[in-house]
Amino acid sequence: MGELIENRYALEELLGRGGFGEVWRAEDGRVGRRVAVKIGYPQTPEESRRFEREAGLAGSLAHPNVATVHDFGRIERDGRDAVFLVMELLRGRSLAQVLADGVPPLADALEWAGRIADALGAAHAAGIVHRDVKPANVMITETGAVKVLDFGIAKAGSASGSGGGTDLTGTGMVIGSFPYMAPERWTGGAGGVPVDGRADLYALGCVLMELLTGSRPFAAREMHELLAQHLTAAPPVPSSLRTGLPAVLDSLVRELLAKDPRERPANAAEVSRRLAEAARDGAPGRPAAVTYPPPAYAPTVHTAADDAVRLMLERRLTRLLEDSPADVVDRLAVLVADLTEEVGAQDALTVRAAYHRALRVRRQSPTDLERILPRMVRALGLEHPDTITARATWVGEAAAFGPGDGRRHEEELRELVAQAGRVFGAHGAVTLTARYHLASAMHRGARDRDGQWDARTRERAESERAWLGPLLPDLEWAMTAGDPVLLDVRRRLAHDAWLVGDSAGAAELYWRLFPNLAELAEHGDPEVAHRVLRSIGEAGDPVSALAHMDLLLHRLPFLSGSQWLAQEVSDTRAAFRRDVRERRLAGGSGGTGGGLSRLFGR
Repeated sequence: MGELIENRYALEELLGRGGFGEVWRAEDGRVGRRVAVKIGYPQTPEESRRFEREAGLAGSLAHPNVATVHDFGRIERDGRDAVFLVMELLRGRSLAQVLADGVPPLADALEWAGRIADALGAAHAAGIVHRDVKPANVMITETGAVKVLDFGIAKAGSASGSGGGTDLTGTGMVIGSFPYMAPERWTGGAGGVPVDGRADLYALGCVLMELLTGSRPFAAREMHELLAQHLTAAPPVPSSLRTGLPAVLDSLVRELLAKDPRERPANAAEVSRRLAEAARDGAPGRPAAVTYPPPAYAPTVHTAADDAVRLMLERRLTRLLEDSPADVVDRLAVLVADLTEEVGAQDALTVRAAYHRALRVRRQSPTDLERILPRMVRALGLEHPDTITARATWVGEAAAFGPGDGRRHEEELRELVAQAGRVFGAHGAVTLTARYHLASAMHRGARDRDGQWDARTRERAESERAWLGPLLPDLEWAMTAGDPVLLDVRRRLAHDAWLVGDSAGAAELYWRLFPNLAELAEHGDPEVAHRVLRSIGEAGDPVSALAHMDLLLHRLPFLSGSQWLAQEVSDTRAAFRRDVRERRLAGGSGGTGGGLSRLFGR
């Protein structure tokens, strides 16, 4: 085991060093998840108190585009006073790494900038100014999510960011990165110019320029030259560096980079809205992975809600979803192409149709659903039922069945459970399925699921019962008997009960799974059939078990490699026969049969 922080966080691998200090991958032993732990060394007690105060503010932020802070505190490390911060472990690439490979597609650039603006808006509403917005502090995760890092951690001013205060970190360095610092940050708010959230918008303007053109707005290398440019020089407009960019982006970047913060957009929400409008109004998208490429143009002449063509296309989508014909995937592909031509690729109706197609082909083409998610968030919003369903499906299946540690998806799944609960209700199918995926992911951890009966040991069975057990009553209340999620949870919990020796619990679930014991004994999996019959017998109904064991035994000689099972079934049958005889001699009910079958309504 590696070094332990607070007897809880086991440091596993040093991921990097920076201005804050060290960043480690670690295991949270209390809840069994991987986390990132940042460790820094403040120089004064006041810096420690300031860190704790601001880490508490950052920890209060709950937003899908903000990296989650789990914990923070003070420790002594190597004889030095240190502070630590625990946050969600993100896998992917920083925006700086992405930009190092070249200018991204325009649709990606607008999507990412919009999500950064959303994160800043949430922070500013909570009284937090980031003060170090730059590509290195933005992560594009493996699933395409945008996460802004280090909210409120490096800054040393007040939460509102106004007034005086220093801009120094514990190491004496100016907070922020010079190529992205607003003019009022350079002057420390001199002359009554406020240093507030609009300084973050200036930095976002610098990042947006880099996303659009591959170049920063000011290119000086020496600090005094860079200071002069930020304070006095007019930045180039993006279209002068990259042809074909919409004029609206020139206007937005020019306003974000205004020297006077009062001339910048009023807030981050306005920036996000204008970026979304720019995307809807014809920004070309990424190369599609599907077989219906969008046309080279994207006219939007039928976008009015009461437009006759739009209404006809909307009814067509509704009928396809209601009727679900055998060729629904092909028809949806044609409809997406028609919608793209008539209302535009970024229109909400087009996005919905593309989503429903991607949902149906995700087994054959798993990237389609992932690729449509940013467009859904942009066109429909995070709280739209289709967006929640799409995210819950993609993230949930990746967490429960995909490669890697399922626990890395915990924060996003918990967020989705809460969202689905608000929109669909606590017993909605999407809500319960998201809870199922969360429980499966947390139990699975870094292991691969290894078949229908996942838990193989008593310890694993107890873990699975702890995660899945509380979900079963809600599933049984809300879902139909044949729902695949309900059936899987019953199977897994029945197997868990078998492994831990809970015969009664196993038998009750097995009765619900296999109401026709004769069918199971004659045609089902023979090992499962033996497990079911043995559980029923050991739970108090040996007569019902014996009534079907002969059927199972008659099959086994014809099945290859089943000699060991035949012996086990014979031994179990002999034990149950003795039990029945003893009960009859003692005047018990063992000879009448049907004990458990009556108890469970059979």
